[in-house]
Amino acid sequence: MPLISVHDLHFSYPSAREPALRGLSFSVEAGEYLAVVGANGSGKSTLARCLNGLLPAPAGAVSVSGFDPSVRAERDELRKRLSLVFQSPPDQIVSSVVEEDVAFGPENLGLALPEMKRRVEGALKFAGLWQERKRSPRFLSAGQQQRLAVAGALAMEPACIVFDEATSMIDPAGRASILELLDELVHGGCAVIHITHDMAEAARAGRILALSEGRIAYDGESQGFFARDDLAELGLERPQAMRIASALGLKPIPAESARALSARIAGVSATCPELRAAAVAMDSPAAAVPVAALDAELAFSAENLVFRYLEGSGDESLALGGLSLALPVGKSLALVGATGSGKSTLLQLFAALANPSSGSVRVLGIDPSASGTDLRALRMSSPLSVQRPESAIFELYAGDEVAFGPRNQGLKGAALVERVLDAMDAVGLPYGAFRDRASRALSGGQKRRLALASVLSMRPQALVMDEPGSALDPGSRAGLMDTLFAAAKGRAAFVYSTHSMEEAARADYLAVLSSGRLAAFGPPSELFGKGFCADWGIARPFAAELAAELRALGMDIPIDVLHEDQLVFSLQGLRAGADPAVGLAKPSEPGAAADKGRGTAP
Repeated sequence: MPLISVHDLHFSYPSAREPALRGLSFSVEAGEYLAVVGANGSGKSTLARCLNGLLPAPAGAVSVSGFDPSVRAERDELRKRLSLVFQSPPDQIVSSVVEEDVAFGPENLGLALPEMKRRVEGALKFAGLWQERKRSPRFLSAGQQQRLAVAGALAMEPACIVFDEATSMIDPAGRASILELLDELVHGGCAVIHITHDMAEAARAGRILALSEGRIAYDGESQGFFARDDLAELGLERPQAMRIASALGLKPIPAESARALSARIAGVSATCPELRAAAVAMDSPAAAVPVAALDAELAFSAENLVFRYLEGSGDESLALGGLSLALPVGKSLALVGATGSGKSTLLQLFAALANPSSGSVRVLGIDPSASGTDLRALRMSSPLSVQRPESAIFELYAGDEVAFGPRNQGLKGAALVERVLDAMDAVGLPYGAFRDRASRALSGGQKRRLALASVLSMRPQALVMDEPGSALDPGSRAGLMDTLFAAAKGRAAFVYSTHSMEEAARADYLAVLSSGRLAAFGPPSELFGKGFCADWGIARPFAAELAAELRALGMDIPIDVLHEDQLVFSLQGLRAGADPAVGLAKPSEPGAAADKGRGTAP
C-alpha cells in the first residue's frame, strides 16, 4: 500500500477564476524521493496543503497512511506522519523562543522530556541554529527562519516531509546541507516530497512530478523529464550541467556535479592529486579584496558602519560591525554571504529605514540621520523591496497595490494608470489580466512579482531589492532579472542581495558579507576567479566552478569565466586550437551558446 495516494484531486480557491488543481492522481511510496516542479501558479503549494489537510480536499481524494485529511478525526494522526515546511517560514513559527518553537511539535506528540530534548537539540544543530536557540525567531534573518521551519519538521520525525521551496532563501553552504539531509532522510526510510524551482535540486530526486495549470504534465524519471522539448513552455529549464554537456556534444546527465562533468570534458580522472595541487596555485584565494578608492560620484556609501538590534537590551545582537564600502552612481552591486551575515540589514540602511548604531551611511549623497533630512522623499527615491514581499501586501486588489506608491507621489488619472500598467506588464503580471485579481489569491511567486511592480511603479532613483528572484520559477526568475537590469539603466544604482551566484555574477560589483563585516569587494570576475575564498561561505557560479575544476585538470581556461556561454565558447575554442582568451563572447551578444536571458552581463 502506498504511503500517500492522490486520486482525481480537484481544488478551487473561492476568489479564483480558474481551478488550482484539476484531477491530479499519483502515489508516493515509503522512502521515495519525489521532486514537484512547475511554473509559479501551477498548483505546487496548493497540492502540499491538500496533502495534510490545511486546504479541504474532497473526501477520498487524498490518503496518507490510510488517513483521509478531509475527515477531521483523522487529521491529527495524518499530521504525525506528514510534516510540511512552508514556502513562507513565518507561517509556521508559533513561539517567541527558537528552541521552544522546535519543541512545539514533539511536545504535542506527548513525548517524554528526554526524548523531546534529544530531538530539539539534534534538529537545531543540523539546521545550524544551536547558537541561536535562546533568541526570538522575530530577530532571525529570513534564511535563518527558513532553517528554523526545517528544524521544526525534522523534530517530528515523520514518515514523510514535504519541503515547499525550503532552500530558496538559504546560502549555498546551507542549501548543500539541506540537500544532504534530504538524501539522509530517504536513506533512513522517510519519504521526501521536494517542491522546488531549482532544476539541479529537482534532478537529485529519483522521480519528478511536473505540474502545469493544475494538471500533471509529467510523472517519471528525471532523465526523461529533462529530455523533453517543452520545458520552456512549462517555465522550466535543464540544469546548467546538462546544458553545457549538450553544447559540447556530451551526454547530458541530471544532477551531475561540476567535478564529475569536468572529468568527462577533460577525459581524465577528476581525483588526480598532481593536477589538483597545481590548481591550488593557479586559483589561490585572496582573504579579502579591499574596497577600491573611488573618485566618482557615489550612489551609496558606508563608513565604519555598525548596527545592533535591540541595542542596550539583554537580547542585543550585532548585525553589522564596522563595514565600509562605496558604490559609484550608475553601477549595480550584489550582496552575497551566508544566511544572517547582514545583507538585509545593510539594505534597510540603504533604504533609509533605520539609523546606524555608529558610523555613517549615505543614500544618494544624503545622510538619513542628519537633521532636516526629508526621510519620506528619500525613502521614495530608494524604496526597499523586502525579502518576503507577500508580507508587505495590504491592498485588496493587485492594481491598487501597485498604485499605492504613485498615488502617494501625487499621480492620478491617466498618468497613474500608465505607471501601474507599465510596472505590472514589466514583471509579468499583465495589467488587463491581473489588475482586479485579489492580491491574497495570487501564488507565492505572483505576490513577489506584484511587490516588485509596486516598487517599479514609483520610478525610484535607485533600486534596492532583497532576494528579488527568490521563489520564482526559472523562466520567470531569468526574465525578472533581465527586467530589473533594464529598469536600472539610467538610475543612480541597483543594489540587491541574492543566494544565486549566477545572479550575483551579473552585477558590476560584488560585496561578500561575513558575520556583519565586509569580507571582500570587487568585480565578480575577480572575486569568483583568482580572488575566491571558500571560507566566505558562498559558492562560485556553476560555470565558474566548472572552469576552476577544468583548470585543476590542466586545461587552459581563462580565470575570469563566469557564465556558461563563456565557458562553452572557451572549450570550443580549445577544441578548434584557438586562443580562448581572445575574442571571448560576451553573454549578451547574439549567438551565445547558453539559453537567451540567462547568465547575461548587465
